[in-house]
Amino acid sequence: MFNESQQRYLVSRLRSIDEMLSEASERLEPAGGRAFATIKPDATPAQRKVLGDYLAQLRFALKRFMLAQQLRDERTPTSGLWSFRTSIEFALIAVEELRPKYWRGYGDVDAESAAAAERFAAELTTLLRRIEGYLVRGEGGGLAARLAELGAAREELKLLRELERIIFSHGLTELRASLEVLVERAASSRFEIAVLGRVSAGKSSLLNWWLGRALLPTGVTPVTAVPTRIVHGDTARARIKTATAAGSSLEVPLEQLDAYVTERGNPGNAKRVLELLVETPAERLRGGICLVDTPGLGSLATSGAAQTLEYLPRCDLGILLVEAGAPVSQEDVDVARAVLDGGSDLLLVVSKADQLSSADLQQALAYVREQFQSRLAIPLSPQPVSCIGAQTRLAAEWFERELAPRLADHHEQASRILRRKIAALRESVIAVLAARLAPKGGKGSGSARGEASSGPGMIERGADITDPAARRERIGQVRSDLERARFQLRDLRMRLTEFAASVAGAAASELARCWLGAARGEEIIAERVARAVARRADEAGHAVARMLTELREELAEALERSGSGSESAEELPRPRGRPMFDSAAIPRLSRYERPGWLPRLSFAAGALARARIRRTMLAALEGRLAAYGEALCHWGMRYLEELEPRFDAAVALCESTERFASDPSLAAEAGSDARRDLELLENWPSDAASRAARPEPLASAGGAASSC
Repeated sequence: MFNESQQRYLVSRLRSIDEMLSEASERLEPAGGRAFATIKPDATPAQRKVLGDYLAQLRFALKRFMLAQQLRDERTPTSGLWSFRTSIEFALIAVEELRPKYWRGYGDVDAESAAAAERFAAELTTLLRRIEGYLVRGEGGGLAARLAELGAAREELKLLRELERIIFSHGLTELRASLEVLVERAASSRFEIAVLGRVSAGKSSLLNWWLGRALLPTGVTPVTAVPTRIVHGDTARARIKTATAAGSSLEVPLEQLDAYVTERGNPGNAKRVLELLVETPAERLRGGICLVDTPGLGSLATSGAAQTLEYLPRCDLGILLVEAGAPVSQEDVDVARAVLDGGSDLLLVVSKADQLSSADLQQALAYVREQFQSRLAIPLSPQPVSCIGAQTRLAAEWFERELAPRLADHHEQASRILRRKIAALRESVIAVLAARLAPKGGKGSGSARGEASSGPGMIERGADITDPAARRERIGQVRSDLERARFQLRDLRMRLTEFAASVAGAAASELARCWLGAARGEEIIAERVARAVARRADEAGHAVARMLTELREELAEALERSGSGSESAEELPRPRGRPMFDSAAIPRLSRYERPGWLPRLSFAAGALARARIRRTMLAALEGRLAAYGEALCHWGMRYLEELEPRFDAAVALCESTERFASDPSLAAEAGSDARRDLELLENWPSDAASRAARPEPLASAGGAASSC
């Protein structure tokens, strides 16, 4: 018997032998499309077979010795997926070091070459983030097996299996996320109802009324960027899945829910919550009903809008709340459109109806109806709801009239909506395959019709860039601009306190003008000074909004010019809900009235005003501007997180076609398969189930929703 130290030494040596020979064996295999091959795979298949047999004998000898000597390898194997994710992080660091600022010490870099390197680094970062996003979403590689478990009887599942095969065999990774969502929905017996709306619109209050208990935190505190699913369970509890090495999950009492779902308890989702499932013994959840409390739209403290829009394809029914008396925002309209375009049904609710008189409520309902009709061209019928006091009868009436009939046959409702969503994916796959098979010189594959005006590598803004090389360069340039916008937002957050002196100067100038002018009364002067402070401080907000708007226009222009279509460009979200500087939080001066001893035309007025502002207000200004900088930076970053995936999704379809056409042998080999699969999808049997699955035009979708 060997002692403990000897055992550890022997195990480590045996492990090293096994790893070295395994790596050597892998090098004998063909490189498999690696960009850089360090070993020439020159072994014949027969040699690989014989060497593999020898290695099998050697490994058997290793195992036999360890068993005979009672040696144990106590090392816990590392998750292969976690190891891959770690490699992605290291690759992201390596990509960052491709930027010219890290290697200028090797010699000067001209501006054009530096720009090309920046664009290439941005492209690689985007591709690595896509892989990382796929890994974060979890299991998805076994879609075919999961579909096989669902059975073969339902017609829509036959189509879904064909779509899975086609997407997998043709490498349509840009459509895989949509496919995973549909497989998840097909495997679930739940009917998911998403409650949507702006922060403080009353979502949590409506859900608590629905459940018959104060389960969810209410108020204006925003929730983290994680939709909370609520289902029936015999015991009230919350199950939370986090993004850790082991993909750990934990169970917490409902009393601790706000520590995970509120911005106060989990700022910026620092606890990395991926999924949150709440179980409660509520009668209205029996039979597979699942309520989903989504992040509030317009939240400055979370990435709510992006995460809510990302969730929408998973829901069967969306309930959109618009607060009574509040204006209908563009974000409200965008969410309504996303629900309907995703194939789900929509109910429109005017919340907090108890705050308006009967006449005012009717005006509010008419206003909301008109706004959605004019912006969506869909007739929606908003219904009033209140969860306060005697007015809860409105919620009860709405529930019995609108929801109860839907919930009674929710299995059929879910099946119908799933068919609609599968049909939408079918149309997307048809569009991609058709683009791949389009003749060269067609849309997306021809040469540029416009010439670059600034030499090679420099693409003129506004030029037609349907040529693949020019398109790649333009897209890379846009991605570099996205990274630059992030840097400018972070820089703003750090530098905004330096702006305090300028804001204080604007306040002092206004105070001096009031003293030397006709302004009378402390309240009037205080109001004018506050407005001056807000105007100057908000210049930073205007600059950020202008930068993001120009960036959005640049992305839209790149999509239109690259052949992705004006519809893709129009779907890019616009910056909205910008935080405003709160001048009310700045402390008042001890005195605003002009000192009696100060002459009317005194040049000392400005100096005295500056001294008073600096002594009383400057420290508070610095603090408020620092907080304002944080809010602006957070708002801008969240907008970029919403904007970039939309842009990437549109670009990915073009890149897929280009990737297919760039390899003639691949195109020739797969062309016949693609043509056969395209014909299969185009001629899919048009029986009753298939007809019900076809995506409805927007107008008819609105007609279906008009019963709301």
